Amino acid sequence: MHSRRFTGRDLDILQILWNASDSMTALEIVKQYPELTMNTVQAVLRKLLKEGLIKINRIVYSGTVLSRSFASVISPEEFVILQMKENVKEINSVNKIAFITALFEDETDTEKTLKEIEEIETVLAQQKESLQ
Repeated sequence: MHSRRFTGRDLDILQILWNASDSMTALEIVKQYPELTMNTVQAVLRKLLKEGLIKINRIVYSGTVLSRSFASVISPEEFVILQMKENVKEINSVNKIAFITALFEDETDTEKTLKEIEEIETVLAQQKESLQ
């Protein structure tokens, strides 16, 4: 993925594909979300395809016409992580400890927080071992 900013419409289309039970054509997206125009959907799909975030899953008939059916190749979690990594690269002075601390500041689920801290400790131990 390139270092690129994504618009609200880009994220809307990604969200639609993430929530879909199967790949979707541009027409299916427009039919399901009439606030989107065909031109917008097609332009966003081209952009997301170029960025490598979606793929042409298969070619299907839409009426009597063959159409491309699109699916995401990245999960919402992977997308957020990639975006965060890109943002951190742009701001070289970000302290990783402060960043991780900020992620936990507003968490209210103690059990979830403790589980995530244990998982982080395991990952950090593995990283430390691989560096030695």
